[in-house]
Amino acid sequence: MNRKVIIVLLVIATLAIGFFAMKGLSSLKEAPKKNLDKKKLPIVKVEAVNYHELSSPIVEKGRLASNLEVNLSSEVVGRIVEAGVPLKVGQKFKKGQLLIRVYEEDAKMDLRAQKSRFLNKLASNLPDIKVDYTDNFEVWMNFFNAINLEKAIPELPSVKSDQEKVFMASRNILGDYYAIKSAEVKLNKRKIYAPFNGSYVEVNTQIGSVAGMGSKLAGIIESNNLELQVPIESKEISWLNLNEKVDILDSQGEVIFTGKLVRKSDFVDQGTQSISVFVKLENTNGKELYQGQFLTARFNGKMIDNVMEIPRNAVFSSNKVFVVEGDILKAKVINVVKRNENTLVFNGLKEGEILVIEPPVKATENMQVQIKK
Repeated sequence: MNRKVIIVLLVIATLAIGFFAMKGLSSLKEAPKKNLDKKKLPIVKVEAVNYHELSSPIVEKGRLASNLEVNLSSEVVGRIVEAGVPLKVGQKFKKGQLLIRVYEEDAKMDLRAQKSRFLNKLASNLPDIKVDYTDNFEVWMNFFNAINLEKAIPELPSVKSDQEKVFMASRNILGDYYAIKSAEVKLNKRKIYAPFNGSYVEVNTQIGSVAGMGSKLAGIIESNNLELQVPIESKEISWLNLNEKVDILDSQGEVIFTGKLVRKSDFVDQGTQSISVFVKLENTNGKELYQGQFLTARFNGKMIDNVMEIPRNAVFSSNKVFVVEGDILKAKVINVVKRNENTLVFNGLKEGEILVIEPPVKATENMQVQIKK
């Protein structure tokens, strides 16, 4: 019996010694400290809120369009013939070049016939003029001799008395003369010359087709007189002033040349709710430009007091940002003054608050973070 008691006591003593040994060893192990591993905390880039006066430019893309676009229409009926400049979209031409010619040989023949009949009538009346209007006979004789069937008819002599005027009218000399002048004007309308250096943007006819009265034959633009048409949000249009300098930028944001704001529309585009402004290009340094080409315009805008500019990706839910209090993120509402393409101008926070300008992915309020040094 004593032996069994001794064995039980030995077992209990062994277990007790093992238990206290484990407790002692575990006490030697350092307990982990919660959230002290700074390497695992999200890093945020911050900036202290500091308000000041700011120039906030407006940057928008626009499309080049010619300041002068003309539709060529026919004022006579006839067949289109070769003129020298090909009737092709994109074809360039110089000022004064013949662009479109309507067949005119039949009209020339009719005009010569009219002049010939007029000469015949004038010749039959010259003897009466010599007798009745002697003081003006030499003028009429010189007029008769100056008429050339191949050239424009000269100016009609001035009559010196009412009797002479009645005589000319009764013989229909005045009527025949002005009929010839009208025919000459119509003959000139069979040729259309380039009013400026430019190119075709639209062609609605071709060699051999018949031009109808008033039909549109082609559309042309002046190549060297381009404007940049830029749509601006209606709420920002008041920030722009006529005649202000405008920078024209390339795809990298570098200034390639300048322009001047020359016009602002007084209506809103119903589709985009924007207002178009027009920039006349200056100092293009010989750079080749084309109608329809897109360019970026940077307007100076105006000075804004008591604001700060931050990246747009620092803002969420349209008007909220994170600030750091201690090492905890807190969401706050800001007053957005102006939105730019990549930045945002605001106020509404207290100066000196630590504003997060590069929030971490999936940032939430009360998240513990560390500030980027």
